[in-house]
Amino acid sequence: MSALPIFIYSENYNMDLGEHVFPSVKYRVIREALRKDERFQSHKFLEPLMLSYEEAGTVHHKAYLEDLKQLNFSKRVYRSELPLNRMIVDAFFLGAGGTLLAAEMALQHRLGMNLAGGFHHAFADHAEGFCYLNDVAIAIRVLQKQKKIRKALIIDLDVHQGNGTARIFRHSRSVYTFSLHEEKNYPPKEKGSLNVGLQSGATDEEYLGVLSHSLKQIRSKFKPDLVAYVAGVDPYENDRLGGLSVTREGMAQRDIMVRDTFSDVPMFAVLAGGYAINTQDTVDLHVQTCEVMAGFR
Repeated sequence: MSALPIFIYSENYNMDLGEHVFPSVKYRVIREALRKDERFQSHKFLEPLMLSYEEAGTVHHKAYLEDLKQLNFSKRVYRSELPLNRMIVDAFFLGAGGTLLAAEMALQHRLGMNLAGGFHHAFADHAEGFCYLNDVAIAIRVLQKQKKIRKALIIDLDVHQGNGTARIFRHSRSVYTFSLHEEKNYPPKEKGSLNVGLQSGATDEEYLGVLSHSLKQIRSKFKPDLVAYVAGVDPYENDRLGGLSVTREGMAQRDIMVRDTFSDVPMFAVLAGGYAINTQDTVDLHVQTCEVMAGFR
């Protein structure tokens, strides 16, 4: 990527989830780490607007969105495994707005990165797995509706398959969904364009080898106008909710491989999951992804 990436962040991304396993405080800590790093001083950090319900409706069903709007803890909502209150719903709409802005910045500047997002377990009609809105799917649908893009590729490297994303685009010829994940882990798998499940304990060598082969395969047969990179850091060897054994350096090589394989295509990245035993490891891995996207590695 020749241009500097545009980063998207808001203080209102941060949710108070108490002792919940999802480390929502990571957003603020990541931003502070980048703020203190002189290498990022020349990069733009933009504040997003909250996603509109009309934009959310390009993916999500009206009844489900009404539940979120009215804070109705219905069957469509409770599978999120998250509390339901105005602060949390607003944070998800703001995070999804950030992902849309990151995608728009990618089209203008070649690379955008939202310091949140990656809510890939949300289905069109219900929440699931810490996810209320499928931000990546919404960004793609909005840009397609605006005729800014025709075809999009989603590279999802979170340790958990993006089941909501796969279901949303299961009949689409214009959106290619690729997921490399741990096979024997949450969630029940949905059919995507290319699903590759790894056995628990997979190391750098196996992980990177499979990724390289898969990316070359995709590159040879699908020509996207935009790439969405769901850069979850839970394949890391010390993650509480993942069972793979990818080292910190292996995670860096993963990010570099994605960046370089599609260096000629506009790309936006989102953080997605990360639940390391030591939360600072999660933060450091997300910062490392920012470093790779910025060309520092």
